[in-house]
Amino acid sequence: MKNEPLVSVVIPTYNSEKTLPTCLESIKRQTYRNVEIIVVDSFSKDRTVEIAREWGARAVLTHGGLLWARYIGHRYAKGAIELLLDSDQILQPTTIERGVRMVRRGYDMVILEESSYKPSTLTQWLFYIDRRYVHKIKDYNPLHGVLLARMYTREILDKAFESITHKLPVKLMYRLVSQDHALIYYEAWIRSKKLCMIDDAVYHVEPESPSSLIRKFYRYGKTELDLTRYYPELTKKRTPRKVNPHPEAFISLMLWSLKAIPYLIGRLSQYT
Repeated sequence: MKNEPLVSVVIPTYNSEKTLPTCLESIKRQTYRNVEIIVVDSFSKDRTVEIAREWGARAVLTHGGLLWARYIGHRYAKGAIELLLDSDQILQPTTIERGVRMVRRGYDMVILEESSYKPSTLTQWLFYIDRRYVHKIKDYNPLHGVLLARMYTREILDKAFESITHKLPVKLMYRLVSQDHALIYYEAWIRSKKLCMIDDAVYHVEPESPSSLIRKFYRYGKTELDLTRYYPELTKKRTPRKVNPHPEAFISLMLWSLKAIPYLIGRLSQYT
């Protein structure tokens, strides 16, 4: 491991026992070995914490939403490079090795090309086609694109979180469950445009049904209203994508609509 920088993989969890084992297994199978795993758990009621410890991860318990969990994970991380992962993601075996290679070449951020994991339902196939389409566009601008960096140098993350903690009240940081990753990427992107994307890097376990999708984005909309006061440029970006004649573009717009309706209802519920 000489001259191999430590990579900290930070994973927020809450009742994630169904997906976490596969996620952790994919980390353990990496060709790059100098890795620490930090699972930041919001006091799950299932076996999430036990599973994390069984796989050799450090489990950190804290209340709060996703942004707070990523912030706490960053504070515990010791690596020169951090990978912000979700518990429903599965890494390809060479992903961390390829990401570290890009950082060594001078990049501060690495976007990981995502694909849906074994899609079987209509909702999952919509996600599969949508992900394939947005990765073809390769729009890295966080103000109108949807691609987000997953791997960062510690230095750039330090600066991003410093800015976020200065702009947002602690109470809002604590309860925010949407736009967490977008905020981090946006603050990092302001400070550095040294970013790249590596292909075929990660799989995503998608929601199985429209109902689970609706619940998720309703929750996002319900907690995001206060964010508009501090990051209006980000919260205004939820507009329909430009549609070209390609069939994948229409399917992408269809999925955007499925997300947007419960999201807007959640936003409106904050006015009542």
